[in-house]
Amino acid sequence: MPGWVAALARSGETEEDTRKAVVAILADVRRDGLSAALSWTQRLDGVPLDAATLRVPASALEAARTDLDRDQPDLMAALRQMIASVRRFAEGQRGCLRDLELSLPGGGTVGERWCPLKTAGVYIPGGRAFYPSTLAMTVIPAQVAGVVRIVGVTPPKAQPTLPGAWGIDPLVLACAAELGLTELYPFGGAQALGWLAYGEPAVDLIAGPGNRFVAEAKRQLIGTCGIDALAGPTELLVIADESADPAWLAEDLLAQAEHDPDAAAVLVSADRALLEDVARELKTRTEASPRRLILEQSLATHGRLVRADRDLAMALAQAWAPEHLELCVNDPESWLPGLTNAGAVFIGSASAEAFGDYGAGPNHVLPTNRTARYTSPLGVATFLKRQSLIRLSAGDAADMAPWVERLAEAEGLPHHARSAGLRARHRP
Repeated sequence: MPGWVAALARSGETEEDTRKAVVAILADVRRDGLSAALSWTQRLDGVPLDAATLRVPASALEAARTDLDRDQPDLMAALRQMIASVRRFAEGQRGCLRDLELSLPGGGTVGERWCPLKTAGVYIPGGRAFYPSTLAMTVIPAQVAGVVRIVGVTPPKAQPTLPGAWGIDPLVLACAAELGLTELYPFGGAQALGWLAYGEPAVDLIAGPGNRFVAEAKRQLIGTCGIDALAGPTELLVIADESADPAWLAEDLLAQAEHDPDAAAVLVSADRALLEDVARELKTRTEASPRRLILEQSLATHGRLVRADRDLAMALAQAWAPEHLELCVNDPESWLPGLTNAGAVFIGSASAEAFGDYGAGPNHVLPTNRTARYTSPLGVATFLKRQSLIRLSAGDAADMAPWVERLAEAEGLPHHARSAGLRARHRP
């Protein structure tokens, strides 16, 4: 693996202190249920929650939406536009996931059908910032898939913003109301995921990003329930040529770096002058930014400006398999066929990654840490499962029986052979 790619690639191994902490939390929640989850929330977050009033009331959700609609109608309109765009794309995804049925010579059929999960838990991060966009990105695909019960959890703060809401950002509450999400609980961390999996919801799948404790809890819950993916720190690779605007490129890199100090923002170009111009823009803009500390930490640790020609740039992109890939080049379509290892590709300089974060349509919950080599963005299919269907006629069974018998005997499974052979006697 190329040097800087190797340096940016996280090992995927969990720190031992994180693993042990999550083991203890999940064991407590598995044994004592919600009371243990709330005890851990008070211990870790300093928030005293009451099981009887834990669920955010519908009145708090509706009040947040009413207040936003009255006080910031432009923001409410933007929220609704995001929701509409994400839902439109999710509905398009669902339309592409079609049941399959193939006819057999004897009149039977084989096929498969898509079945929605019954329950899903969605995790909405709430550490350094609040993310109504992530709420929409996780809830809408589940709704379009047909999930019957969707349960949302998000970390609390020390004081409630609205009665019963315990510090959940009003925009998140308004978004939940607009989505029609009726179950939202103000606690997070590994304890919330443990409750989703072991507690009364007993969800079929947990989706949504979070910190290292959330990621480790998801890892440990595999087998108890499904998960969407093991998300790591966010990543952006920009490939640019002389046609790109240095200011645009700098802001795209900063938009990624501002997420957190572990975010990776990388620019690759064959144009030395462009790289130098972007470096100057980054310095100037970082010094003037209200998020300067995070930007400086992120860019110093995980930022890169790399000079490479087209072939090497493509090889680096394929090796890293970044979460986000921007193609700020002339004729970006000609690059696309060779760039299969990325969670989301933004084609052309106008297609800033920020548009993907806020509702162009495709989901912003994407594979990180090189997992885009083999996994996909969160979407409607995340909340569906395929079920095989085999419907044989007597004639089909009789036709298949001889070769099934022969194969079963070769594998040393005589009762498989006899089971098939019995059907051969009932040819119509």
